[in-house]
Amino acid sequence: MHTNLILKWLTAGTILAALILVNLSIFQKEQVLEKGTVVIMELVPVDPRSLMQGDYMALDYALALRLYQQYWLEGQTRPSSSGTLVVELDEQHRAIQARLSQGEMLKPQEVLMKYHLANRALHIGTPSYFFQEGHAERFEDARYGEFRVSSDGTALLTYLLDAEGKRIQP
Repeated sequence: MHTNLILKWLTAGTILAALILVNLSIFQKEQVLEKGTVVIMELVPVDPRSLMQGDYMALDYALALRLYQQYWLEGQTRPSSSGTLVVELDEQHRAIQARLSQGEMLKPQEVLMKYHLANRALHIGTPSYFFQEGHAERFEDARYGEFRVSSDGTALLTYLLDAEGKRIQP
């Protein structure tokens, strides 16, 4: 009987801890969406089949492609499997260049963004954008991804933008 009571309390404690962690994660993401720095990154074409499947669009970014070429094809020192980049922004908050973070002080027009290496590619931001089935044609003209980025470099994709920088509404 005593063992059953302990198991019930242990189960309740585990469920409570899981709920606290999930809600903390949601709160942190809401704070990034509300207070994060806007960063706009140019998209590069990826797999056109992802649009044809009807519910998501595979994404890659010009900045990540340039960094990959710089570190792998030009033979510079390769970055670790994950870390942060210092991303320089122009007046419209577009990412124009990046370098590996060395822990230096950031200039006003710079932000940190986390990266990771996987499948022989450098990944920054979100690799896909999900939308309602049947709305693929709205996103065919997407040229930029708009992110909100926290001070630690966590980036959340908020919108896709067209060539003029206008948000494409779902």
